[in-house]
This record gives sequence, structure tokens and C-alpha cells, in this order.
Amino acid sequence: MQPDPFWQALPAQSVLPDALRHLHGSQGTYSGFCDIERGRGLLVHMALWLGRFPTGGRNVPVSLSVTKRDRAWIWVRNFNGQTTRSRIGYRSGYVLERMGPLTLWLKPVLFDGQLSIHLHRLRLWGIPCPKLIVPRSNTFEWQDDEGRFRFDVSAQMPVLGLLIRYHGWLTADHAKQDVG
Repeated sequence: MQPDPFWQALPAQSVLPDALRHLHGSQGTYSGFCDIERGRGLLVHMALWLGRFPTGGRNVPVSLSVTKRDRAWIWVRNFNGQTTRSRIGYRSGYVLERMGPLTLWLKPVLFDGQLSIHLHRLRLWGIPCPKLIVPRSNTFEWQDDEGRFRFDVSAQMPVLGLLIRYHGWLTADHAKQDVG
């Protein structure tokens, strides 16, 4: 089975903490809670709508389903009934994440047991966005002291400020097959 695109984008000798290795190496379902903060303004609202991002809230139940289809991985995030679906693949050293009309070119970097994910390019309906309007992303994944998968995802736009930030934790409900 083709490895998870995040694994493919990391150097071959990379060693991830157990919680990250499990999530990025298995099909399965995960659940937990998160806090979601959305930016303000009409343009921010439109950008978040295009990416099908969830509304804001504190202590929001979240689940993640990870499945493998052909050469892509499908991540379905459910934020208390609001679903965001991503098709994740690998190309030329990058993780490509497709969410609706958006395609994000991501580069994971492992440092001191933490995965930092950088946004390098963005396409909207297949059209490359100028670097000037590509959001700055501060996205991190790590394992906490309780062994849980932790995440902190945020994106800001020049001039507009915060688009979205969601952070929280997940634990495995069920893993189908280890592929990492």
C-alpha cells in the first residue's frame, strides 16, 4: 500500500512519535475535541466557505476518518456535524491537499518530535494564486504527555489577518491497517 503522503514528503530516516506515526500510517477513525476561532470580515468568510471550514466554537467534538483510495488518502473531518473533506496526495516532495476548489501545496518538516507543516503554494480552481495572497500557515502536530495526537492549525492572510485557527487533540477509535 502507498504510504501516507506526509511520510513520503519526510526524509527516509524520519522517526515520528507514536501518535503521529499511527495517524499518518493507518486507515482508521479518531476522535477528540478542539477550539475553533475564525477571522472576521466578508472576504475571510468567503475564503473559509470555499475551503468548507467549520464555524467557531470551544470544546467542539471532532472526529477524523482516514481512508486510502487508489493513490490518495481521504481525510474527513467532522466538527460537531460540519464536515470538511480533503483528498491528500504526494507530488515532487510536497503533500497536495485538495479541499473543494482549493489545492494546497504543503511541506512537512520534522523537528524535535514535532511536525511543522508549511503552506508553499495555493491553487483556486486549478489557477495558481500569487504568492502575495497565499495565506501564511502555522500548523503543528505533536504527541502530548498523555500520548494523544495534538494539532494546532492556523492560517492568516496578508492585510485580512486571521482566517482560521483550530487546535485540540485526537485519539484512535479504530485503526484498520498499519502502513507506516
